[in-house]
Amino acid sequence: MIVKEFNIQDLNLHYYVGIYQIKINLDRFIATDKIDNKEKILNQFFNIIKEIQDKYENSVVQFIKDKYILNQDHIFTACYYLEKAFLQNKNISNKKNIELLLYLATNRQINKSIKGFGIDYSDLNKDKLTYCIISPQNNLNNIYVNLSSVLLAEEEEFTINDQSNTKINLIQEYFEISDNQLNSVLKSYGIITHNSDLSLSSVVSALYDLICEKMALLYVEKAKNV
Repeated sequence: MIVKEFNIQDLNLHYYVGIYQIKINLDRFIATDKIDNKEKILNQFFNIIKEIQDKYENSVVQFIKDKYILNQDHIFTACYYLEKAFLQNKNISNKKNIELLLYLATNRQINKSIKGFGIDYSDLNKDKLTYCIISPQNNLNNIYVNLSSVLLAEEEEFTINDQSNTKINLIQEYFEISDNQLNSVLKSYGIITHNSDLSLSSVVSALYDLICEKMALLYVEKAKNV
């Protein structure tokens, strides 16, 4: 897990973000609630999340499909725009959970954002589930313990920051970022893009900057329409 405190003085905005990766014992979870239908299992899962979220005032608990998540900063930046949008009444969705997915996807289309970053039943069967907690209070550990207990979950090794060429190519394709765009950013770093020793970390940095730019454009686009 990773937990970070944010204090943006210019906006008078103070909040905490936690990113967690867990494994749910789905068989025990199903047996405990005696559910045998996939749709009902998923609904029960989301109901549990909502109950815990409601228990901790003004918190957000959002499970994320991390297929297109670049790294922890991708999530942290989406959280920033979510908080800023609601603070300034420039939010696209009325629900913070959905707003987070919109900024993760850098897209104002709810269905597309949910498809790209929301979880479904198949994700519950995977070895690892990623989720994010946002709260104005320093109570992330309480929420995490409560959630893990109810879901019969165990913490898994934190891999959200692991990188590979396959992952980079997948994310670049999802966000429709061209090689020319990447090369332009790399050149602004003073990096020669045809260098065979080009590091993966440099590409990740450039890709992150371009994703952040898309989030900023999404925010500005909404702000213009307010």
